[in-house]
Amino acid sequence: MAADFTDHHNPHEKPPDAEEMARIPKDMPGLTEEEAAHLLRVNGPNELPEKRVNPLLHFLSFYWGPMPIMIWIAVLLEGAQTNWLDFGVLLALQFLNGIVSWNEERNAGNAVAALKKQLASRAIVKRDGQWKTLPARDLVVSDVIALKLGFVVPADAKLLGGESVEIDQAALTGESLPVTQFPGGVVYQGSVVKRGEISAVVTGTGKDTFFGKTSTLVSSVQSQGNIQKVVWYITLFLLIFSLVLVVIIFFYLFTRPDEAIDSDKPKWLSSLAICVVLLVASIPIATPVVVTSTMAVGAHRLTAHRVIISRLSAIEELAGMNMLCSDKTGTLTKNELTLYDPFLLGGVTAAELSLTAALCSKREAEGQDAIDSCITHAAAANNINLEQYEEIHFVPFDPMRRRTEATVKGPDGQLIQAAKGAPQVILAMSKNVEEIKDVVQKAVKDFASRGYRTLGVAKTDEDGNWVMMGLLSLFDPPRDDTADTLKKAFALGIKVKMITGDQTAIAKETARALGMNDCILNAEALTDKNISETQRSEIVDRADGFAEVFPEQKFQIVEMLQKRGYRCGMTGDGVNDAPALKKAEVGIAVSGATDAARGAADIVLTLAGLSVIIDAIIQARKIFNRIRNYLIYRIACTLQLLVFFFISILGFNPSTYGKDGNGEDVPYLTFRLPVIALVIITVLNDGSMITCAYDYVIPGQKPERWNLKRDLIMSSVLGGVACISSLVWLHVSLCCMAGYGILVEWFNQDAITFPQVLAILYLKISLSDFLTVFSARTEDWFWTRKSGNALLLASIFATLASTFLAVYWPLNGIVPAEELSLGDIPWAIAGITWLYCILWWLLQDIVKVYVWKVLYAWERKHEAQVEQVKAASPEEEFIKESMSSIEVAQEKTILSSASFIAANRGKGENKEIMSVIRTVAGTDAEALLKELNFHRLQKQQSASQIAVPRFARSPNVRGENRNKSKSISTSDADPDMPRFARIFSNAPAKKAAKRPQSPI
Repeated sequence: MAADFTDHHNPHEKPPDAEEMARIPKDMPGLTEEEAAHLLRVNGPNELPEKRVNPLLHFLSFYWGPMPIMIWIAVLLEGAQTNWLDFGVLLALQFLNGIVSWNEERNAGNAVAALKKQLASRAIVKRDGQWKTLPARDLVVSDVIALKLGFVVPADAKLLGGESVEIDQAALTGESLPVTQFPGGVVYQGSVVKRGEISAVVTGTGKDTFFGKTSTLVSSVQSQGNIQKVVWYITLFLLIFSLVLVVIIFFYLFTRPDEAIDSDKPKWLSSLAICVVLLVASIPIATPVVVTSTMAVGAHRLTAHRVIISRLSAIEELAGMNMLCSDKTGTLTKNELTLYDPFLLGGVTAAELSLTAALCSKREAEGQDAIDSCITHAAAANNINLEQYEEIHFVPFDPMRRRTEATVKGPDGQLIQAAKGAPQVILAMSKNVEEIKDVVQKAVKDFASRGYRTLGVAKTDEDGNWVMMGLLSLFDPPRDDTADTLKKAFALGIKVKMITGDQTAIAKETARALGMNDCILNAEALTDKNISETQRSEIVDRADGFAEVFPEQKFQIVEMLQKRGYRCGMTGDGVNDAPALKKAEVGIAVSGATDAARGAADIVLTLAGLSVIIDAIIQARKIFNRIRNYLIYRIACTLQLLVFFFISILGFNPSTYGKDGNGEDVPYLTFRLPVIALVIITVLNDGSMITCAYDYVIPGQKPERWNLKRDLIMSSVLGGVACISSLVWLHVSLCCMAGYGILVEWFNQDAITFPQVLAILYLKISLSDFLTVFSARTEDWFWTRKSGNALLLASIFATLASTFLAVYWPLNGIVPAEELSLGDIPWAIAGITWLYCILWWLLQDIVKVYVWKVLYAWERKHEAQVEQVKAASPEEEFIKESMSSIEVAQEKTILSSASFIAANRGKGENKEIMSVIRTVAGTDAEALLKELNFHRLQKQQSASQIAVPRFARSPNVRGENRNKSKSISTSDADPDMPRFARIFSNAPAKKAAKRPQSPI
């Protein structure tokens, strides 16, 4: 049953007094499964009621919109002219488009719903006295739940006894800062635990929650993805282009003399009908359907790679990602910590240190992090029985305190206070900090230089003062596949930066082990006020990673990289990572991430490691290429159709070619296809192109970006070649109608009728469209990449259907003689048309290949010019000098800062470089400049006398007339080295010591 304790406190009130606190239970038994099942049946699941749309109204919505309205207008115009066949065909097209669009949206919706189901939040609930992890929708009132750091509160709940917690209610109240909630207070569904850990009893679920009652105030905004914007821009361009040409055609037809066959109909009505149908055939009706279905199918396929997409448009952004900021622990490393030999203080034994660390660790397997799991398992392996120690109070880890604390009662009844956490935090707590400071810091640096993480462990003495007992050393080995995966990422044009909260030396050691560059900077470079924003941005760009980073600093890193033009991906798992995940174009919640991180991310990984991300990138690039190929093809087809009819209507007069094969005059002053032929072309094209979602493509080796100018040029080339071939074939067909020309003289064909000319051009346009898709889908020769089976089969079906319709036109004898219609053509002419189309298609492919080469050559030339301008700029020169100085300060393999200063007491420093380094280094600019000058001197000296690290070589030094010099001895880094050097990871480079092989 629900707890009977005082009403919740206002977040801004004081904590409850001692008497009130005593009435708040710290724990409750929770419900039984039977009680919970009964309440679930009575009250329903813990989810907001979805806004249900009438299925019939939803289906009818596909018949209302810009394109459906245009088709309705065409239907009405044909009806007004009593062209009942065209009226029926357009009506059938309208219904077919609606059904196909509805079906594809339903399939895409089902795919997205399946993905969201996998992302459904879960809750830790006490049932039958045992903690269990259940779907949040199964919660009922009076359930006892556990709230931990990073958890999204699954239902309205009242806090039980324990420590206060900080709750982020920004999504509900708009408050930017977390509020503190004390035992007895109420937390609301959808808020996030930012600090602390506590149990609570559910007081409201579903529509009865605060969120449910005010859902209209916190409704989500549906942001438009970049891919939708691209499709909209393309559609808008084609619409404007089509309208311009169609308006010209309308006025041309309206001002021409009446055609004999249309003399009984109003001129404006017949002209408008032709233009509207042409507009319907030209606009890419199926483009949104094809794009959505392609992304939905791709997102569904990504689940096989253990990647869940929470937003379809994130696929396109993932394909264009060129910078990945990756966490170290669990992503680059295994997150399988192992304890090694500890560092002990004051006669403490390893067993005592292990016990104390275990006492202040989370004991329950449910909710343990990797460190607590490692420590408690090590304690069990050493026969330490934690059951003998009763936990009185436990304060979990949070990123601000950076430690855990526990108060326990030992077997003898004495209270023990224990703590573990970041070495510097534990050291600062110790009463004898000044006595042990140097030796502890030296031990931490020694462990870090070998790649070990360290944890300080302390407990209180008899007087209640904290005493540091020693350091635990933990090693998290790199994942077996990470080095190979990083090579793949670099090959795909993706820069990878390591972002970690671990010590700099550990990050460097991990980077070296993985084959990464080790220009790892500590987080002080992100906050130093003496560094200008320009220099800070450049440092962030050129560094290989950052260590000792707080979660909120990840946001700063992403923001600076975005300002430099990168499309960033950011991995994260904690609640404090959520802002950075939201800020990045591609927020990636890694395996085991908190609910808050998963909710903020665009992509959720269900398998640990970086290789999953690389697999997702490859798949996303395939999806991008499918969409891009389709759009290039669709623009090309639209341009071919529009420009062909524009020129054929304005430039061809069939009546001037002479009498037809039956010896009769041709009554048409303009050339146009009947409505039904245009509709069939549209249906077969759009219906076949839906299979683009399953086409076989090869992922690009560089991040994908939309270049609409380049793609429009290529579409124009493909459409232009096809249009020219159609115009030539129109002239050839009209000549054949008059009894002369190539078909008659070369192929011995008889003269044909005008309806047969229409059939020949219908077949020609159809075949050109279907062949163009095989040119549009590759940038190289069409045969260099096989097509998908679905696309190939759909194209074969469409081309054969078009051929049979041209040879055996089914409406002969049905369409009245006075109406425009197609006529049956001989198989010989159909075969010649096929041959003609194939020859022009080969020419089209040749032109395409060389145009792609020209476009890419132009892009490379433009990029090279930009790089030359950038390289020649003074800004680039002093940036190079600054970064060289940074790396000198990192390496410290030649001299300490004191040695540099002593060796460089000369005059004449370069004022420009001095100014730049002063901007970066602040008060230590002079000392750092002398380091740089000394490095230049070494660069000019004989390589056989002094080995200069690669990082120190200045691009401005030619190394001519090098003179021999005396050898200069080196020393370890001075502890009093300049502040700038400390910023950039001042640990001297040492050979990694051999790791112990026997863990505790």
